[in-house]
Amino acid sequence: MNQFDKYIEDTTFVVVDVETTGLNPVNDRITEIAMLKVKNGVLLDEFSTLINPLVPIPNRITEITGIDNIMVADAPTAREIVPMVIEFLEDSIFVAHNAPFDWSFIYQTVWRERNVELFNPQLCTVKLSRRILPFLYSKSLDPVTAALNINIPARHRASGDAYATALILIKFLSFLRQRYEIRTVKELLQFQDGCS
Repeated sequence: MNQFDKYIEDTTFVVVDVETTGLNPVNDRITEIAMLKVKNGVLLDEFSTLINPLVPIPNRITEITGIDNIMVADAPTAREIVPMVIEFLEDSIFVAHNAPFDWSFIYQTVWRERNVELFNPQLCTVKLSRRILPFLYSKSLDPVTAALNINIPARHRASGDAYATALILIKFLSFLRQRYEIRTVKELLQFQDGCS
């Protein structure tokens, strides 16, 4: 059975959040990563670490994230953590709030540091929010978590944002099963893309 035909409750989702030195996945670098494994509504495992980007962190980024050059000075480099990222992702469904952003940084970093190409299907909780919560003025993390009564333990830090996104995912999957009888990964991805 390929992963698209798998039932959602039998599927491993890895919820990812990265903090970065900027918005360009080619020129900018990851400063922090958090990854949470979710299966059948349960948080199974977590991997998170600061990353030394080997370039200065701009002041405007430090103001948002609180991550500065001193904090990452003794952290592992991207080259050191990429094997752990690859192992943690395995053949899971990659999930993030605004998945194209986080995926582009993970993909570029893994390719640049280890010459490995990733092929994980991507599920975006922003896209799901557009379909499930169309009334929200914004689908960014703060209004979505507020609408779902989810508390973000540490906003603009990878672990806090990933944890909140994992809780969003769990609530959305439960809702989609009950409301739309969505059972498989293929149906879930079709719903995300507006094809159901």
